[in-house]
Amino acid sequence: MPPGSWTPEFTGVRPALTGRGTGRALLDHVLSAVPAGAGVHLTTADPSNVGLYRHFGFTTLNETRLGPLTVTAMARNPAPRGEPPERASAVTP
Repeated sequence: MPPGSWTPEFTGVRPALTGRGTGRALLDHVLSAVPAGAGVHLTTADPSNVGLYRHFGFTTLNETRLGPLTVTAMARNPAPRGEPPERASAVTP
């Protein structure tokens, strides 16, 4: 992982709140705090998260089988210095 990259850990949404935009709002808040020039790297073992992260500009780096799980490593490139980071809510599917 490049120096200065951010790594959100253990973020999630209660099952009763899924599908209501809660994950989008949480990720939008986290990404708005990332300074220009810093990338974001994360891993997920929940395949249903991969599409959400892709929607926010993350790309898959690799997938690792770990017993019954597939852990997906993903990254989002940094905004160039001097330019504001892209607001997640402005990303279209």
